[in-house]
Amino acid sequence: MVLSLITPEDQEGIFIRLLDYYKKLYPGIAFKRAEKQLSKKDIADLNYTYPGEEEKASALERMQLISEELAKGYSTPIICLKKKKKTILLDGHRRVRVAFERASPWKALLIIPQTDQVFGIEEMILGKVKDLFGKNKRKK
Repeated sequence: MVLSLITPEDQEGIFIRLLDYYKKLYPGIAFKRAEKQLSKKDIADLNYTYPGEEEKASALERMQLISEELAKGYSTPIICLKKKKKTILLDGHRRVRVAFERASPWKALLIIPQTDQVFGIEEMILGKVKDLFGKNKRKK
């Protein structure tokens, strides 16, 4: 299997589809778009959601590829839902893990609801990145 990375153009398409999805799912809520360079702390504090089914080896291979491509300028943004008190990762799980491991900032495309609302994705939050993947993560 040949591994490839998502391009910024592909990610933009995913962002538009996710924004449209949220607008249809929550018709009474206005959403705005923003872009932000997330700091190391912002990355650590992201609410990490279930990334979907994937073999652990495949995820590690993709994370290695992302790490290698960073030196060549790879910088496809992640996508997050930005609420007042928390930011929830929607897409870019492996990129977030690489950014966290490297303690580096990463660009994010943000979907920002203009009304306080509980979203279904919040049920899929596994925890904060720093708690799930930090060096001192809790033993289970």
